Amino acid sequence: MKTLDRISEDWVLATEIHKLESRLWRSTRKEGIKIVLVSSPNRGEGKSTTVAYLASALALHPERRILAADFDFRDPQLNAHFEVPVERTLGDAIGGECRLQDAILKTELPSLDLALPNQKGEDPGLLLRTRECSLTIEYFREHYDLVLIDVPALLPVADAAVLLPFVDGVILVTMAGRTTKPALRRAREICLGMGVRILGLVVGNLKEALPEHGGGRYYEYYKRKKEKGEGSSEGDAGGDRQARFRPEGAAGQSGDASWGPKLGGRGKRGKKPIAVTRNLDRLAGSQ
Repeated sequence: MKTLDRISEDWVLATEIHKLESRLWRSTRKEGIKIVLVSSPNRGEGKSTTVAYLASALALHPERRILAADFDFRDPQLNAHFEVPVERTLGDAIGGECRLQDAILKTELPSLDLALPNQKGEDPGLLLRTRECSLTIEYFREHYDLVLIDVPALLPVADAAVLLPFVDGVILVTMAGRTTKPALRRAREICLGMGVRILGLVVGNLKEALPEHGGGRYYEYYKRKKEKGEGSSEGDAGGDRQARFRPEGAAGQSGDASWGPKLGGRGKRGKKPIAVTRNLDRLAGSQ
């Protein structure tokens, strides 16, 4: 499976994904959260990538039942990370053309299932605003320990907002050097205006946008050890990507620069290391 291969090859990515997975799982067990919507302010900020890797990391524990569901009927991207053959789609099930059980797909991980739309796109207006859609989500709630829902970006279209009343929390995905502070603030307002709790913020592209953002020396040390063939006791699959995990309370330091309009695009190679902070209010609050 592509996601597992990448996690095993990239020690930095694996470290940050497992931090996110551990924090999310611990929070959901304590607070009874089962349905988590993952979105971003605008397109191209890494939400589908985050869902794919996070779901894979969660499902590495065989006692769990994890579902990754792609409700982006306009431009679905989740299956690009799994490449699972799709015979019956999530849209077919919501539209009454097949049983929901027939639209649930198995993966190489026994603990991870997928629910995917038609890759050619479907009309979300005919699917999301129906009673069958809400019943589908409730079925997922009853049969899985945790469900990650991939949806379109919050600002361009209303699809994600339609689903907000049916979820327990939201993870916002942003890209340093691309996501602006006004866009992040507006996405936050949409979620809070619907009475939905924001569970956290995933930040990508930190190395290219903020090369001075901490942790570089630590990761470069293991990169050099790998190049010399020395390996390490903590893992030797490191790469040239720098990720940064910012725990609660760390926002408001150098990370605030991520949301300024002065920074450029994705960087030369467009890589998206993953980090997380739960202190969203300090990033997207008042100026």
